[in-house]
Amino acid sequence: MIDTVDWRVPALGAVISLHDQLLGWLRDCALPLWDRHGVDRVAGGYFETLAVDGAGGLACAGGVRRGRVVARHVYAFDVGHRIGWESRVSNPVEHGRAYLFAHLYGGDGLFHTAVHADSRLPAAPFSLYEHAFYLFALARLAATAGEGHSIRSTAVRCLDRLRDGWGKVNGGFDEARPPVAPLKSNPHMHLLEAALAWIEVSEGAARHPWVELAGELVSLCMRSFVDARTGAIREYFDHEWRPAEGAAGRILEPGHQFEWAWLLFEWAASGHAKGPSRQATSAAALRLIEVGEGSGVDQVRGVAINEIWDDMTVKDANAKLWPQTERLKAWCARLVNSRGPAETELACRKIEAAGRGLWQYLRVEPAGLWHEVWSAEGSLTPGPSKASSFYHVVCAIDVLRRTVARVGMPLAAARP
Repeated sequence: MIDTVDWRVPALGAVISLHDQLLGWLRDCALPLWDRHGVDRVAGGYFETLAVDGAGGLACAGGVRRGRVVARHVYAFDVGHRIGWESRVSNPVEHGRAYLFAHLYGGDGLFHTAVHADSRLPAAPFSLYEHAFYLFALARLAATAGEGHSIRSTAVRCLDRLRDGWGKVNGGFDEARPPVAPLKSNPHMHLLEAALAWIEVSEGAARHPWVELAGELVSLCMRSFVDARTGAIREYFDHEWRPAEGAAGRILEPGHQFEWAWLLFEWAASGHAKGPSRQATSAAALRLIEVGEGSGVDQVRGVAINEIWDDMTVKDANAKLWPQTERLKAWCARLVNSRGPAETELACRKIEAAGRGLWQYLRVEPAGLWHEVWSAEGSLTPGPSKASSFYHVVCAIDVLRRTVARVGMPLAAARP
């Protein structure tokens, strides 16, 4: 891990400029816009999309309230509060907390995947993915909202219910009862994210279930998700955690290579002994960044694409917004773990490149919206901005912000 930084590294100035640009966009444009137009202060919850209407105003849509959007907005607006932003309407974090417990919590530790906005009746079956984000949001609420609604005990009960109802004897979780295939690595990645969030806000014995969960998931990742031949993480598996048959078992997502790399670096830095060694975990993270950057980034557009095959050839050259955010986070982790000026310079140049790619998606009027897809043909596809994407963008900006603080960059001195 980095101890000192040679401030003469040329690319540091670009990182500082990117930090200022993205943080200003979030604080001054995105948070106010989504607070004013994306929060449904009549029916509750948050709208699914925002788009420019024919008259130049903003149109909001979404008759279903998905748990992931509510949970992700709790996180996004909480980050806003942490950087000094405040709503001019009402607290959107408290709005999300109230809606979550009043309408999405089914009781006894489990949550609804989604509810209808009008009737508030359940709208979808159980989702492991959604529960990962509920646990993630509960960790943020535990750090900011005290013990209202017994947040910590609810999270522990939720984890217990997941283990009892969907836990697998060979590690990880099924996603339905009775079990169905394929199983996916993606929900487990977000469960690891939630476990790390809980480790951060817990102390003493209260940390134990989350350390156990994180260690189990990292072990499963290293044992089954990571392909021994390429070092890449696959997406789809059978019930024994073998790659799914046919084309599905060969799919790799560059965005997830970056996202897993960031999480593995975070776990290695946490200092807990559960699971693989810090050295092995960090080495796996480095390889994932190599896979994502080497085969998953279109050098012409400068952006991470959607999918590649396990032979590192392109499967889907379209480029969604969210992989750009994960690329930025991964290289921030690489900077924190740099050793020497050459690695620092490389990480800073890649952070700047990832941020430049991300910024292309954010250049939308009104400021605070974004494009969702950059087509393989080279055009940024017009259309509504998805509320679910806000979490990805906010997380990337927050990771960049914390990275700048973590390595002790002297902001005023480093600015060009």
